[in-house]
Amino acid sequence: MKTVLLSAAVLLGLPVLAAPVAEVTAVRGAASTGSKALALGDKLDRGAEVKTGADGRVRLKFIDGSTLVVSDNSEMRIEAFEMKADQKQRDSASIVLQAGLIGQKVAPSTNGSWEVRTPTAVTAVRGTEFIVEVDDNMATAVNVSSGKVEVDPVPTRSLHQRGGRVSLGTPAAGTMCNLASGCSESSAWSPDRVKRTQERLSID
Repeated sequence: MKTVLLSAAVLLGLPVLAAPVAEVTAVRGAASTGSKALALGDKLDRGAEVKTGADGRVRLKFIDGSTLVVSDNSEMRIEAFEMKADQKQRDSASIVLQAGLIGQKVAPSTNGSWEVRTPTAVTAVRGTEFIVEVDDNMATAVNVSSGKVEVDPVPTRSLHQRGGRVSLGTPAAGTMCNLASGCSESSAWSPDRVKRTQERLSID
């Protein structure tokens, strides 16, 4: 029946509603999308915004198997999410982090992209585990647990005066990006810093 209705909608030129791309698999404290408080099992579509309070945390599972945890005092939006024609692997995903901290375990996908954009950096991966944090000054910290992450500073008029892309390819490697100086060279985070960050992302 769904196939018949879909075909009829296409033939008649009617809009086809996209299926949800993520599900809430854990939630703690104050967390919402729009004016609605998030609850276990809620489905999120492309364009959905997630906000958390001082005690809020949310874990999302995407339709490709990737998971993302939104930590406390964070604002995030699912900008785009597309699957390949076979619906088995991710084609592309774009996450916008305006403020706060997110941790991700991105499912591998052949030639499938996963991008996180912040006010000061663009992070691109294909399959890995990493965190992105935006502080009160809009600086962006990126740290990788496994796999490889490519981080580019957001272009500005003075970008030619700064370094370009930073590659993070070893466990605990990180960088800090801001509009004034671009992204720092890759350097290892201390075990204490990694631990503190992971504790903020713990929701189980």
